[in-house]
Amino acid sequence: MRVSAADPGSSALVIDLIADGEGNWTTRSGEAVPGLKGCTDVDISATPFTNTLPIRRLGLAPGESAELSVAYVDVGEMRAWTEGQRYTCLRQDAEGGLYKYESLDGGFTADLPVDADGLVLNYPGLFRRAISQTRSST
Repeated sequence: MRVSAADPGSSALVIDLIADGEGNWTTRSGEAVPGLKGCTDVDISATPFTNTLPIRRLGLAPGESAELSVAYVDVGEMRAWTEGQRYTCLRQDAEGGLYKYESLDGGFTADLPVDADGLVLNYPGLFRRAISQTRSST
């Protein structure tokens, strides 16, 4: 995972980490990042796309919820830390679904409508999809 701010040439504005998919994180030079141990997902503050990762991976049915630890990347501060989160599937149909997102450490919650691919349509107060795609039935 590489996250960089407006000036990609400045090392002070880059987070460059490698995850093995089993909760182990290292720097590009191979040094362990113990503060992120156990995180299998990443949540990047500047985009709702990273919410799709656990939504799709967890495959929750309506009424089910799951708690997880994610590597949360605050793009404004260019820092990463472990954050507890909970996703609850509130509704699911052929058009998409509705998930309740909860930050267990910060108390923030949001209901996230998603399309059939699990992509967030509206993240209240933060993001809204500008162009809607319709699926072809052919």
